[in-house]
Amino acid sequence: MRYGICTGIENAGLVRELGYDYIELSVTKTLGLDPEAYAAGKKALTESGLQAECFNILFPKTMNLVDGSTTREELTAYLEKAMAMIADLNGKIVVFGSGKCRTCPLDVKFLDAYKRLVEVCRLTGEIAGKYGIKVVIEPLSRKETNMICTVAEGAVLQQDVANENVGLLADYFHICANADDVNSIAVIKDLDHIHIASGNGRRYPLPGDGESYGALFAALRAAGYNARMSIEGKTENIAQDGKAALAYMKQLEADNG
Repeated sequence: MRYGICTGIENAGLVRELGYDYIELSVTKTLGLDPEAYAAGKKALTESGLQAECFNILFPKTMNLVDGSTTREELTAYLEKAMAMIADLNGKIVVFGSGKCRTCPLDVKFLDAYKRLVEVCRLTGEIAGKYGIKVVIEPLSRKETNMICTVAEGAVLQQDVANENVGLLADYFHICANADDVNSIAVIKDLDHIHIASGNGRRYPLPGDGESYGALFAALRAAGYNARMSIEGKTENIAQDGKAALAYMKQLEADNG
């Protein structure tokens, strides 16, 4: 597998030094940079020799995509801007997590919200495809959203969207938070990206932290998955924990290969 870290563009050089294969950036944070900061970040990324292959946090929290308040025109304009930026930094994958944006309000029927979510995902995939980018649906913790929380629910949404540029992600932290079955990965099989962090505290995966990462790697092996895995977690020392986490993940892959 290939390994990356979700962090800011300013850490590209460090992520490269630690031996990672790519960096995963936030769409909203990167879009929010002023032109000077963006240019500096892009220069630092180029000089690091690392690629921003993946992006997350696709939509700002101010958008609600399932209550009808965001028009198709507004969504299209935003997505064109976001995908152009991702393509400018050579991104290949963008994660559709954004739990607040896809939360069904109490005054909206769930099936109406779900129908809108399917339409949003399809439009997102259509626009992403123009830029050579793939969108991956991220099942999230029930504390973050009330729509699409298990990997199986994500797979159903992907099928309903029926767009070749819309895929699926599995996140170890969210699987733990929802008491989801990690072995469902082996049944679902068709995954396009993976996030990893401890179930307890959402921290960098490290030896002795009490997590069953081996089950995740075994399920991924059974699914035939051999693409990217990004750490999306907390640390007070990215250099120390990043180095240890990379060695640990490679060992887990070897032990379950």
